[in-house]
Amino acid sequence: YLAAALPAAALALDGGLFSDTRIVQQPGLLRFPVTATEGASIIGKFSKRQTEISSFAARSGTLYTVNINIGTPGQTVPVQFDTGSSELWVNPTCSKSSTPAFCDAQPQLTGSSSLVDTGAAGSVTYGTGYADFNYVVDYVRLGAATITQQIFGVAYDSAHAVVGIMGAGPDLGGWTSSPYPLVIDSLASQQLINSRAFSMDLRGFTSDQGSVIFGGVDTKKYEEDLFSLPVVPAAQSPDGYTRWWVNLAGIKVNQADGTVVPVYTPPSGGSGQPVLLDSGYTLSALPTAIFDNLVAAFPSAVYVPSADLYVVDCLDPGQGGSVDFVFGDDSSDKTIRVPYNDFVWHVPDSSLCVLGAFEDDFPVLGDTFLRSAYVVYDWDNKKVHIAQSANCGTNLIAIGPASEGVPQEPGCPKVTPEPPVSSSSVISSSMPVSSSVASSSAPASSSVASSSLPASSSAVVSSSSYPSSSAPISSIPSSSGYLPSSITPSASLPVDTITFTCTDIYTITSCPPHVTNCHAGAVTTHIVPVTTTVCPQTTATYAIPQKYVCPATGGHGCKPGETITRTVPLTLKPYVP
Repeated sequence: YLAAALPAAALALDGGLFSDTRIVQQPGLLRFPVTATEGASIIGKFSKRQTEISSFAARSGTLYTVNINIGTPGQTVPVQFDTGSSELWVNPTCSKSSTPAFCDAQPQLTGSSSLVDTGAAGSVTYGTGYADFNYVVDYVRLGAATITQQIFGVAYDSAHAVVGIMGAGPDLGGWTSSPYPLVIDSLASQQLINSRAFSMDLRGFTSDQGSVIFGGVDTKKYEEDLFSLPVVPAAQSPDGYTRWWVNLAGIKVNQADGTVVPVYTPPSGGSGQPVLLDSGYTLSALPTAIFDNLVAAFPSAVYVPSADLYVVDCLDPGQGGSVDFVFGDDSSDKTIRVPYNDFVWHVPDSSLCVLGAFEDDFPVLGDTFLRSAYVVYDWDNKKVHIAQSANCGTNLIAIGPASEGVPQEPGCPKVTPEPPVSSSSVISSSMPVSSSVASSSAPASSSVASSSLPASSSAVVSSSSYPSSSAPISSIPSSSGYLPSSITPSASLPVDTITFTCTDIYTITSCPPHVTNCHAGAVTTHIVPVTTTVCPQTTATYAIPQKYVCPATGGHGCKPGETITRTVPLTLKPYVP
């Protein structure tokens, strides 16, 4: 929905000084910066083990967040950009988070005059936590792009999370089974982008120029060509759910002395190992056989039993070789090189480095892989396109309608990696580390069917506090679902006009020659009044069937490990000032 009534450069200032780190909106695409901060769990959210590592917990892992603006007047709230889940929710319970101090320091949504409480409750459960929330409806802004009547959750209880989450994955039940429009659905149906697709470029530790491009790609941020991979169907996936599963065709380690150690090769005739490309994981997770081979390829690896992780040497950038991941088959393949320095997890404020993977039967390639990859997630065509991450400028191209697919434009010239340099500072494995390990149920959350019902009423709220109890459960018959397999937006949608302010905080990196008093390195705030056209509000009702798996500790009115299915009605009603 080509909604914003301001030029693409309006939020990028002039001269292109901030072209890689600022919000950019062009017809059919929206580039949004992602920020890497310390605050995530180092154990993946879908892991069946809940390992609390006291020596590491206060330092925690890498968290990739985007700042969204919600409501009237707009409030900016950071949310984790998570390709491993589907729903948007805000306001975690900080007292139950993995790092309460970090959580308390983050802004939360405290009220909005345009917020509509639907009266429905929802939940998301993970192996290492959960979020219980009330569904609300309000404006959600990504830069100057405004989504009208976005449904999302305001949490009244959660565990483990340090910020809210913006899910960028499909509903677990299927590509078109979400019972209400998710954020990516809304961006496409309201014609802010042409199809349900986005690209992600997290960048390495030494760069602060990571971004997500909704509806587009940047051909100057990857090497050579994008390599297309079909998403593994749910029936063939490790857990039977619809996620961003792709087949991994091989792993090898290029050691510092030039030795190449094979870690994983598929059996003859096999399709490979399905792995989930999940930005919500600090480390990667690999099945036992593959993980054991990976550990063997790191001679310095020392097992820490109390943490159930491996400590490895900390090396300077460019040293230590790489871990190479191969995708494709014998006829065509793509290798993503992950430098040693990006694959290991550097424990903040310490001299410790941890092997960038752990053993788990829920296989995931997390941030230790994604920092070196440029990935395009194509919902409508059920494909993932992947290339080696690079940086040779900026060239934004919008992704067209679903029928056209992702543009196959060449990227930067391939850079031949320099021979590895052998140099290291060995880390002692005798540091005090304690842990408590508890079992947890397999991942489950989100909706599995959808329904269409006559509209009903809902209340408007503008309070800074939200209900602390969930809505009653009711049974609603289901239907075939609201969303077609691919969205073809109408070119004649009516529009409304609203005005709001957009606040952007950035670091000055350089100045034009005529600026004599340049405050390079300073952090400054840029406030822009924006008038934009948005899709008009409407009335609709959705039914949200939910499968809830009780955590190992029980609670929520169910026994540990028990699965409860419930259906929640959700009514979308226009906000009336």
